Amino acid sequence: MRWLLLPLLLVALLAPRAECPVRALVAPPGVTDAAALRTPPLRVGDPLAPLGTDRFGRDAACVLPRALGRSLGLALWALAWGALPGVLLGLWRGWHGRGAWVPELPALLVAALLLGRGSFRLVLAGAVALLTARLVSAQVAAVRREGFVEGAAALGGPAAHILRVHVWPHLHPRLPAVLGSVLSAVFLWLMELGVLGFHDQPTLTVAFTDGLDTVPDVTAVPLNADLGQLISFSRWTWLDTPEGLAWPVLLLTLLTLALKDAVRAGRRSRD
Repeated sequence: MRWLLLPLLLVALLAPRAECPVRALVAPPGVTDAAALRTPPLRVGDPLAPLGTDRFGRDAACVLPRALGRSLGLALWALAWGALPGVLLGLWRGWHGRGAWVPELPALLVAALLLGRGSFRLVLAGAVALLTARLVSAQVAAVRREGFVEGAAALGGPAAHILRVHVWPHLHPRLPAVLGSVLSAVFLWLMELGVLGFHDQPTLTVAFTDGLDTVPDVTAVPLNADLGQLISFSRWTWLDTPEGLAWPVLLLTLLTLALKDAVRAGRRSRD
């Protein structure tokens, strides 16, 4: 499935830069006849919006590419901030072999609950560091058991020298596969956190009334949302518009599977 990576990247790069328009009523372009007006959400297959719209009238053909681009940017941001600390921690833990690892997903959920939604990016980068460290540590521990490394340690070589001269040359060709695996995990975490209601961007809260009710209705509009945030909002209306939940879940699943397949292909070609 790695061939899906290029189309998905192109969709994200070609996504509209402006926020998708919110429409209380949807009509064909240039048509002003009241009979042609439609009330959102429109379902998949509707001539006015083949991919459907959300309940704010925003076309999924606009919302989904923007959300895909936001998700890619968020995942790369977390990788950029969490990968280096993870590699350093993995080198240290793999060499010393002390203690047990904290599972990434429970740590991610606990940190998100304790620190709140405002720390979403920090929590995501921390989970990236943990997973990177665990994968690097396993690689370092495997190299450390090689005879040439044990021999260098027996001769009294300093640990820093052995890591730099003997371990690192065997480790760095495997780093692209490690980082690809971590990146695929980030997309999975975005989906899981979205289901639980945690996301990155704030929302626009709108209060409105039809004049007949003294108590205004309050709703939240997800602006500049990533795919996880779309899942977070769609989970409440999936019985009425299941495609609103299915589209972001499908895109995140395809991203995860495509990256995992690319990592496996890279390992096979290296071996």
